Amino acid sequence: MGTPADFIDLARYPIDDLQSPRGRALIADIKRNMAERVICSLPGFLRPEALARMVAEAEALEPLAYRGPAEASPYFYNYRTAVDLPSDHPRVRKTPRRLRQIAYDLIPPTTAIWQLYNWDPLAAFLAQASGVERLYRSADPFQALNISVMDEDGCQQWHFDANEINITLLLQPPEAGGEFEYVPLIRSTENENFDDVKAVLDGSRERVIQLQLEAGALVLFKGHHSMHRVAPVRGARRRFQTILGHNTRPGMVGSRESSILHYGPRVALIAPSQ
Repeated sequence: MGTPADFIDLARYPIDDLQSPRGRALIADIKRNMAERVICSLPGFLRPEALARMVAEAEALEPLAYRGPAEASPYFYNYRTAVDLPSDHPRVRKTPRRLRQIAYDLIPPTTAIWQLYNWDPLAAFLAQASGVERLYRSADPFQALNISVMDEDGCQQWHFDANEINITLLLQPPEAGGEFEYVPLIRSTENENFDDVKAVLDGSRERVIQLQLEAGALVLFKGHHSMHRVAPVRGARRRFQTILGHNTRPGMVGSRESSILHYGPRVALIAPSQ
């Protein structure tokens, strides 16, 4: 497998020929799914050989994964949330978060996932699928690309994403559990809708949609207004997922405070404050 083009099932997903009838149909189908369901999963996006290589590379890198905060609120990326709110307010209410992450600077350029992430045709495809003129890979040395590792009983708390669209690749599902759960468009720019967010945190399943994603699936998801989580993992097999950071503006980086929290105190030594 010499180039990133070899990693993808191009016969099924012709992302290298988006002006062809099949390429235009693929983009139209993704946009339709995003409009109707806020999510689009492309099963079998990775060829089996590429998927096996990425899983093996994730296993080799797993000892480098850092266990971040054990709990977080749905707004965990907002580290200066007001402290004068009641303890049951969604902005400050924390739920369990049990996962480890491998930062971008620890993923070697020789790995298949690094090469795929840095392949320009992938960014061009994702831009068209997202309905924007251009997408840029994140410039953050830690957050741009990471591998999420969940061991048995691992989970991710209910949360919203900072970006409008989140892009992930599921490399390895667990033996059981680890379902992706989401509540589409539970909030909007005009209304945070804290009452409905609180209801989900209290255990309401009325609006929750659950998906069991397949290994090798590329997923586009509107996670900024749709609360979501990963349900607890069951069994000894780890859940591996990659998060591919893209932005509509070049040169975007995340907060240093966030990187220290999620990737460890070593970040403070590598990227000292100015």
